[in-house]
Amino acid sequence: MAQIVEEKKEKSQVKEKAAQPKTRKKTADKWKKKAWYTIVAPEEFERREIGETVAEKPEMLIGRVIAINGRDLANQPKKQHIKIRFKVNSISGNKAQTDAIGHFIKDDFIRRLVRRRSSKVMSVRNYALKDGKSVKIKTVVVSERKASGKQRASLKKKTEEMMQRIISEMDSRKVVDELVFGTVPNKLYPELKKVVPIKRIEMANSLLI
Repeated sequence: MAQIVEEKKEKSQVKEKAAQPKTRKKTADKWKKKAWYTIVAPEEFERREIGETVAEKPEMLIGRVIAINGRDLANQPKKQHIKIRFKVNSISGNKAQTDAIGHFIKDDFIRRLVRRRSSKVMSVRNYALKDGKSVKIKTVVVSERKASGKQRASLKKKTEEMMQRIISEMDSRKVVDELVFGTVPNKLYPELKKVVPIKRIEMANSLLI
C-alpha cells in the first residue's frame, strides 16, 4: 500500500514539474503583449519625462496615479521631502500625458520641525479656484516658541483667510506648481509673524477635488 502511495506522489510531482514551464510561458506571453509608455508631466512642469510604465492596452493607463520626488522633478535638492502626484489623462503614441492633482510631505519631516518649545498649527480646508474647481490643502505653521491657545486660534484664522485670497487667484492647472515651488509661504509670513514669531510654513498636502 505504501508503494502505491509513493508512486502516486511521484506521478503527481512529475505532473507538477511538467506544468511549471506552461506557467512561465503564460507569464512570458503576458509580458510580450505589454508595451512601455513614457509618463510626461504637464506644461506647467515643462513636459518633463518623469517615468515609465507598462500596460497591455493604452486605455488601461488612464487614471493611473504616480508620485514624483520634488528633487527629481525640478532638480531642487531642497524639495526632496515633497512628492507631487500626477494622474494620466490621455495617451499619444507611447506617451502618457498627465495632470498634476496634488502633493504631499512626509509626516516625519513635519515632526522634525516641531521642537519642545515650539507649537504647530494645522489647517485642513477646501479652497475655491478661479476656474470653478476646488483644492483641499493642509497647511502647517510652526512657531519659534510655544504659542498660547489664543495665538494658535489667531494663526489658524489668519492662515485660512489669507489662503482663500491667495488660492482664489489660481486655477486648477497651476495651483499644485504654485503650492510646491511658488511663494505661498512667503505671502503668509509677514502677517502671521505679527501673532507670534514663525519658524516655518509648509503646504503639507494638497488634492484637487
